[in-house]
Amino acid sequence: MAALVWCDGGVPIHSDYCPIALGVEILGDRWTPLVIRELMVGAEGFNDIHRGLPRMSRTLLTQRLRALERHGLVSRQPAGPGRQGSYTLTEAGWALTPVIWSLGRWAAAWVFDDPADEDCDGLSLIWRMHQHAVPDRLPPRRTLVHVTLTGPGAAQGWLDIERPAMTVCKEEPREDVHLRVTADNRQMHRWLLGRTPLRAVFDAGEAEIHGPTALVRAFPTWFDTTVFAAGPPPA
Repeated sequence: MAALVWCDGGVPIHSDYCPIALGVEILGDRWTPLVIRELMVGAEGFNDIHRGLPRMSRTLLTQRLRALERHGLVSRQPAGPGRQGSYTLTEAGWALTPVIWSLGRWAAAWVFDDPADEDCDGLSLIWRMHQHAVPDRLPPRRTLVHVTLTGPGAAQGWLDIERPAMTVCKEEPREDVHLRVTADNRQMHRWLLGRTPLRAVFDAGEAEIHGPTALVRAFPTWFDTTVFAAGPPPA
């Protein structure tokens, strides 16, 4: 195949004349697929995108968003004075949905392992919980959940649920809390990614939940933990 030469912001890029090669040129770094992931699960403002990627510098996030705009994968809507704009995926960006999820499912089946200490970011996990919430399964009345994660990466936060939305608070709300969940951070990471059922975490004594019986029983059903759940690879 002949070589393809194209430009990204004035910088020549050489690649094989192949759609896969061109796709890798656009998506093939550590952060770009993760930025797209955050937009896919509902983040729009710059700060919300960054909350889902706390280890990414804000400067680098700005660069990646601009690159995605140039490639026609992201559209930025400006806001009024003193307000942040918002970002949304274009039709071409949304078309990457099966690609991003398939990449995650492939990794879950073949190369993913239980989290190490450095993987256990409690605040990030609480943020992920709100992203995994299933709107039509949430309680009909406003519900506040205090989540305390113990062990490596320990953190606490509050889930403020008002169907169909769930938001995350780092500061204690003034209203009364309805549910209190205390759990091992590592095991909750495993649960949210479908590697262990929450019932097993409770049975092992690595989690406790206190509150009205109906809410206690319903809590695990509020979240979709099957996105990356995968059985063992075929022999």
